Amino acid sequence: MDTYDCIVIGGGASGLVSAARLSRAGRRVLVLEAADRLGGCIHTWRPRADFWLELGAHTAYNSYAPLLEALADRGRLGDLLTREKLGYRFFEKDGATTSPMKRLSFLEAALSIPFGIGKAKAGRDVAEWFGGLLGKGNYRRLLSPAFAAVLSQSADAFPAEWLFRRKPRMKAAPRKYTFPGGLQGLLEALAEGAPFETRVGVPVQSLARTGAGFGVGTDGGEIGCRQVVLAVPVDAAASLLAPAYPDLARPLAAYPMSSSEALGVVLDAERTKLPAVAGLIGADDDFFSVVTRDPVPHDGLRGFTFHFRPGRLEREGKIARAARVLGVAPTDFIHVRETLNRLPAPGVEHPRRMAELDARLAGEPLALVGNYLNGLSIGDCAERAVSETDRLLSSPGK
Repeated sequence: MDTYDCIVIGGGASGLVSAARLSRAGRRVLVLEAADRLGGCIHTWRPRADFWLELGAHTAYNSYAPLLEALADRGRLGDLLTREKLGYRFFEKDGATTSPMKRLSFLEAALSIPFGIGKAKAGRDVAEWFGGLLGKGNYRRLLSPAFAAVLSQSADAFPAEWLFRRKPRMKAAPRKYTFPGGLQGLLEALAEGAPFETRVGVPVQSLARTGAGFGVGTDGGEIGCRQVVLAVPVDAAASLLAPAYPDLARPLAAYPMSSSEALGVVLDAERTKLPAVAGLIGADDDFFSVVTRDPVPHDGLRGFTFHFRPGRLEREGKIARAARVLGVAPTDFIHVRETLNRLPAPGVEHPRRMAELDARLAGEPLALVGNYLNGLSIGDCAERAVSETDRLLSSPGK
């Protein structure tokens, strides 16, 4: 049986940052990814050789320092593409687009801020804390749909302490950026020529404790390792952990999940009259948001990803809704692509529950990383990957 110092299960941002950090410390690392591509929640659609569109996560920032440090190790930091500065607008029921500031009552904000600014975020959900800061009316009209647009789900019950946490910035990188071939290209660059091994299209079926560490079961047989990093969705982590770590698996199995249905459309640029925008926020609409390719403009094409609320529209209904929003006919779409995005839906109690889980992990040759532990952003994932891999590296005997 082939053996490794560490096997990373999952080839998204969390898994690849973990693999980069472990291999830099001299560990022999294998990354196993069930899908036929790297990326996880970062999913770049490439309908043409010269055009791509994000169907999942779409923006990265220079505050994602651990991700950028891993990219710098590959000598690819100079390949970052700066995104043009474009804003979001609300898409109203009458088809007009409006500035977010039109939904803000400055009087309500002025009356609320003195009473809300000093309140702790811990123990409060997003609706309570931000509603207390700017006023409930401002939260309902502006912040609630804006947060839902960013997260492709309602953020009202999220723990407030997980939003807008300060992170150190890498000043050598643009504030907002992407990569040639989209953000998925950035993750592919982390693996290209890396000192760790990557295998895609290899689903992991089982995880068992052995005397030497773990046996990781795949279709091709069992692979041995001393340590494991689980960089998979929370429900997949619960399933793999259940036989060997039932006490860890139980709280993960109870973690709520949400979904959004992404529809990507590409059309000739002159077909739609919609001005260049970063995206549209759906207020009481069938979609949470529309994210555009406009910040990285193309000579002849425009692309739009509609993040639809789950279960509302069938495929043809989504295409028709997208056409109406863009002011075109469905036949104007040159390329169309659907995908389902699944995300954790943390509640206000989840920071405490994850802290309890971390206490159980202490001393174990197992690390849990991903978007359900300390926040949903790419930066949160990379931050968690660093802290967990550093914990494993500090326990060489495990």
